[in-house]
Amino acid sequence: MNFWQRFSWYALGLGLGTVLVIFFFSDRDFQCTYLPNNRVLVDMHDQGTHFVADPARGLWEQQCAGDSAMLEAFLMRGEIDFQRAQVTTRLESLRHSQYPIELEWKGAWYEGIWERREDSAVLVSLRTIEE
Repeated sequence: MNFWQRFSWYALGLGLGTVLVIFFFSDRDFQCTYLPNNRVLVDMHDQGTHFVADPARGLWEQQCAGDSAMLEAFLMRGEIDFQRAQVTTRLESLRHSQYPIELEWKGAWYEGIWERREDSAVLVSLRTIEE
């Protein structure tokens, strides 16, 4: 077998292998979230419901005109301050974990306290940060 025959068999096998991998694994949700900030944000973003509690609703509607894209931005590209986060354990099942998340949105900095519940992520408080 000369070089071109070997190369064509190799290319055929590589092509069939690629097609099979795409066929078997194309519909999987694959995310590389290894950093703690990304893991928490992805977990909160993947929860079914995101809403704003009453204490934060006033500033959210006033500053952002009730824009739900801001809520998505908090959970996609916000920065969590883990030193101030209040994370609950299994023994403390009466409280929910709270994470302070900072976000730069349309030229202004905001800090939101997000609460992670069983089925939803809730913006509990919102304030502007002066830089």
